[in-house]
Amino acid sequence: MSTSLTIKLTDFEGPLDLLLHLIKKNKMNIFDLPIAQITQQYLDFIRVQKSMELDVASEYLVMAANLIRLKSIDLLPRPAAVDELEDDYQDPRQELIDRLLAYHRYQAASEFFQERVTQEQHAFTRPTQLTDANQQKEIHLTPGLTLIDLQLAFDSILNRQQAKIPQRRQIQKETYTIGEGIDTLRQRLAQAKPNQSLNLDQLLADIYERDFLLVLFLALLELAKSGEIALSQSNRQAEILIKVIINEQS
Repeated sequence: MSTSLTIKLTDFEGPLDLLLHLIKKNKMNIFDLPIAQITQQYLDFIRVQKSMELDVASEYLVMAANLIRLKSIDLLPRPAAVDELEDDYQDPRQELIDRLLAYHRYQAASEFFQERVTQEQHAFTRPTQLTDANQQKEIHLTPGLTLIDLQLAFDSILNRQQAKIPQRRQIQKETYTIGEGIDTLRQRLAQAKPNQSLNLDQLLADIYERDFLLVLFLALLELAKSGEIALSQSNRQAEILIKVIINEQS
């Protein structure tokens, strides 16, 4: 590995962060991770740090040992019995791939909220006058469902919808408000049958503009906070469902 540009381990938040950096730098396919290549890149990086007499945290060495183990398994020939039972074969890389994907999603969530903070720093609004009534309002989330889970679901929709957006010769940036987002969601939720729950994909199927999708995300949180809707998820892999509950309170 070229050492013309040396990056210290302190520039990374941990071994997963370092691995993602190497994967992006070498344009590897994270879903079909070349374990021998990424192991060599990772070990070369660690050796550079040691040659500079820099301390290497134990968590990086643990990951190095795990990569060497996976490389050894990958180099060994697979038994004939495994080939015959291909459907039952468990890729030894899968656990590492899953950890990398999960870490990447949380990185995306962190970048999303940082972007929102940056945008808010350029906006000046009148402070909201809170009353005792609205201080007690909470977002209706089922046990196990967090705001991070909700944001990651929206992040996935953003990526899919962005790929579907029609190509145009001229694109004019539009400005949307939270009020417009709330009105849009109310109109769409009003079309649902009594006691029917809609998922996020159904609710936002024909909306492609990134800015409007971000506004709708904030509008959804406002509706949940005001008690007009309830958000639920049966498990971490399931879709996030939205149910109108305003009629139940009136």
